[in-house]
Amino acid sequence: MMQTTKYVKSEGVSIAYRISGEAGPTLLHVPGAISNLALEETIPNRVRYIEQMSRFCRAVRFDKRATGLSDRSAAPPTFAQQVPDVEAVRQASGAEQLALLGLSQGAAVAILYALKFPERVTHLILVDGVCCDARDPYLPMSDTNTLDDWPRFFGLMQDDFEAFTFRFASICFPGATAAAHKSFAEFLKATANPSAFEALWRGVVAIDLRPVLKEIACPTLVVHARGDQHHPVVHGRYLAEHIRRARYLELDTAFHVPTVDQAISDQVATAIEEFLTGDIHHTAERRFATLLFTDIVDSTAQQRARGDREWRATLEAHEATTRRLVEQFGGHVIAVEGDGVVAEFPAAGESLRAARLIVAAAREQNVPIRAGLHAGELYEAGGQRFGICISIAARVAAQAGADEVLATELVQGLVEGSDLSFTPRGEFNLKGVGLRRLVQLV
Repeated sequence: MMQTTKYVKSEGVSIAYRISGEAGPTLLHVPGAISNLALEETIPNRVRYIEQMSRFCRAVRFDKRATGLSDRSAAPPTFAQQVPDVEAVRQASGAEQLALLGLSQGAAVAILYALKFPERVTHLILVDGVCCDARDPYLPMSDTNTLDDWPRFFGLMQDDFEAFTFRFASICFPGATAAAHKSFAEFLKATANPSAFEALWRGVVAIDLRPVLKEIACPTLVVHARGDQHHPVVHGRYLAEHIRRARYLELDTAFHVPTVDQAISDQVATAIEEFLTGDIHHTAERRFATLLFTDIVDSTAQQRARGDREWRATLEAHEATTRRLVEQFGGHVIAVEGDGVVAEFPAAGESLRAARLIVAAAREQNVPIRAGLHAGELYEAGGQRFGICISIAARVAAQAGADEVLATELVQGLVEGSDLSFTPRGEFNLKGVGLRRLVQLV
């Protein structure tokens, strides 16, 4: 997804921006403190999100001054100074009116812009944003009720920037792999230097937008991760309660940037599309399919025990066998993600038979795997498949143990009367999708 980087001058400073998509409303993304338009193309889930947005709108993204591809020699702006930069990008995009999406710190900037230019903003989307420098916005601001221990936060940033980047990665993406934390830490370092970061984050210190929230007049969608450790979920709830006409979507994830959580990104994209267009328009027809998701059990421990070279050979053999069996039963492998394989089948019965043989073959290769299946509608755009059914299949697989094949009751119902047998496993609260009754293939 190579895109052209353009520049616009704002108060003499060069601001880098990119536009994805050609039709529909203009959606201008206001980033948080961390952004780099070029490096976004190295993050698969981020690329996928941008492609999803491009299906129904003109997605405009930019790097703040002193960050990313924008003028790195410029002094980092305050929140108020960022508003003219947003306006400059708006003018450069050619949009008379636009929807505004603010992520993290960018949510505060988006609010300030919407208040200054209410005639320009048709919709406002606030993702994991804050309304004040308080851990709990329902309580008065005080020395003990702050978003962070700012002296320690800035001290680590200046004294040991390397350690700071990894600490911040663990806060923003708890539970992610060490490799993912390292990748985000490198992304952070490629965004700006320690001095620029400190100046940007100092804009959050003592900010309080609570008194002006009632003045926001445009339709607003508030999206917040329930487990966000950086900006607590109470901020999302406060924003939704105090902005007129606000809708609220609370996500079952702990990722501060929810669009990089594969199981959540489809939910976010669908909510934004419906909010902006009033409907969900797809560039391809929806189709019904059964989705199979497999995952290797304890892969890290196995890699450590076998060594990198042997483990790589084992993975290649496992993937080749999986592909062969999927195709044998009329399916198609649509993604290989980390230690997991995602496959689509037109028939539920064939997907189950394939899953059973894939698990058995993996066991013979001494690669214990778990498998999960769910059926539903999906659609294809830009060579990618989208649909909540993919995420549900992944969540089902996460409940399985080694050598187990689990499925939703929907899949069981689709093969009623066949020679396939199941054992009830009970009701599970699947992360991000709610309660589902699961069965085990026997």
